[in-house]
Amino acid sequence: MMALINNWDLKDTNNAVYEERRSGGGEGNERVYMVRDLGASTACWGLERTHEKSKGNLEQYRRHKFIKEIGPEYVDFEVPHRPSLVVLVNPHEFFSRLHTEWIGRHIPRLDARWMGQLLAQLSPTQIRDAFRSAGYTAEEVEGFSTVVESRIAALNKL
Repeated sequence: MMALINNWDLKDTNNAVYEERRSGGGEGNERVYMVRDLGASTACWGLERTHEKSKGNLEQYRRHKFIKEIGPEYVDFEVPHRPSLVVLVNPHEFFSRLHTEWIGRHIPRLDARWMGQLLAQLSPTQIRDAFRSAGYTAEEVEGFSTVVESRIAALNKL
């Protein structure tokens, strides 16, 4: 899922799983998956001088490769990947991302296709509402949504 939206900020502090009581009086607990700080998900790779170029960059998001490699049984996603050396200007940031590459690698094709089938249940309106709620323009909403829909389709073709 994180590869689909291009979220490379996969530090433990940004992701959590909680157990909560089922709503409506149901039996047992349900898991709630929380993801924080999606701000850089639509960003370009590398360091930019201005916030406008680094966040919400539709052209970069369109051009960014989603699937790195498809094998007979596994898929490797492009994100996360090893940080570029230019990130060494912030050593804490560089080293916190250094060993996250394994997360998007060697994912069983059946699991990736399963995720695609789940995501295919989202309506076009729901996908667009997600980008609209983030404050994007109508053109950006359509552009980002089209990319997400094509990535969902790619998962379903695996």
